[in-house]
Amino acid sequence: MALHVHWWLLGCHVVSFIACITIHSTSTLPPDLPTPSPPSSAHSWNLFGRPGDGYYTSVEVGTPSQKFNVLVDTGSSNFAIAAVMQKELDSYFEAKNSSSFVDLEKEVEVGYTQGSWSGRLGKDVVLFPALQAGTTPYLMDLVLITSSHNFYVNNSQWQGIVGLAFPVLAKPQGAVQPWIDEVILRDNLTNAFTLELCGPSREAGPSSHYGRLTLGSGSGSCSPVAVSCPIRRKWFYEVVVTALSLQGKEVSIPCIKFNTDKTIVDSGTSNLRLPPEVFKAVMKELKLQASGGMNPPLPEGFWSGNEEACWPESSKLWMNFPNLTIHLATGNHSAITITVGPRSYLRPAPDSVSTSLLDCWVLGIEESQTGTVLGAVILEGLCVTFDRAQGVITFSESTCGPLVTLSETHNTEGRDKYSMAQVNR
Repeated sequence: MALHVHWWLLGCHVVSFIACITIHSTSTLPPDLPTPSPPSSAHSWNLFGRPGDGYYTSVEVGTPSQKFNVLVDTGSSNFAIAAVMQKELDSYFEAKNSSSFVDLEKEVEVGYTQGSWSGRLGKDVVLFPALQAGTTPYLMDLVLITSSHNFYVNNSQWQGIVGLAFPVLAKPQGAVQPWIDEVILRDNLTNAFTLELCGPSREAGPSSHYGRLTLGSGSGSCSPVAVSCPIRRKWFYEVVVTALSLQGKEVSIPCIKFNTDKTIVDSGTSNLRLPPEVFKAVMKELKLQASGGMNPPLPEGFWSGNEEACWPESSKLWMNFPNLTIHLATGNHSAITITVGPRSYLRPAPDSVSTSLLDCWVLGIEESQTGTVLGAVILEGLCVTFDRAQGVITFSESTCGPLVTLSETHNTEGRDKYSMAQVNR
């Protein structure tokens, strides 16, 4: 989930340049038909959850240890755990029962694009038992969440959050060492991690999803064939979108609009989130392409994300929805593409009336007031390596999840409408 950050938190006003390249030709692959691959029992999955509620992993906190699940979030940097009971939770951390807890007597408030919490900074012994690295218990900075607003999700089965972004986002600023930085330092790991998000599987049904977090240089079962783009700035995992197309037809929006005020890769956000002008243009084209063969047409509430739509798994309605291609800048005149099908950007409806005859779906694209967010619907079906040391994000096709197609870096010189658009932060 994307942390809500005011620009002055970076300590200075930054004048930067976004390489904005408008790309006029894209691949026109037909909509994908294969169903998501089921997770193999041969793999050690350590991320779980429900579609729309994020991916969580297990954690043990305190002495003696108390067990919880925490949301894995590349859009923030704090490690925080519930410390009081709230209606959405089934458990919380009781600091008084931990002999190793240290109260640092600092109040913390963190706001996200959706939701917020406040609490008290402390230290305690933390262990992530399901990870191959980070399994040694260390005394870590953590925040005990004492109040929240729209942060927890009913029945999501997680009680806290572990942020994997850069230290500049951690609060209080300068007083916290993020969990991932601490583990990488103490275990002498390569400063990188890989997320492999699989989405829901036919084996387990649409109500749950799986994945894996690998710390250090190991990339699990990821394909060695990969494409990369630079991390524009080390706070969020910020990248640059240069164009978006639907079934090969580019949405006619200047690329500066995609990246105002930023574009980030965020595992804690479920949907693809787009700035208002971009969202309206994408919805207009998506409805135009998808509605042609539908009778009766989908309800208007489906397109706004407020209503689900149901149809048989074998239905040819899938064929009406176009592939969606996102172009990410790799340089001033080059880009890579990520192409996802409707089985990526249509999410299983939460608590739906799905039956053995019908499957129900909600649209996984929504409007954003804080720039573009590449959430789980774009990341599922991929292995995504966040190489913090080299400052690049590498994408490769996963052995699980929906079908996703990656392109090699291609040269866009000579086709630019916007070459170097200045953005004053």
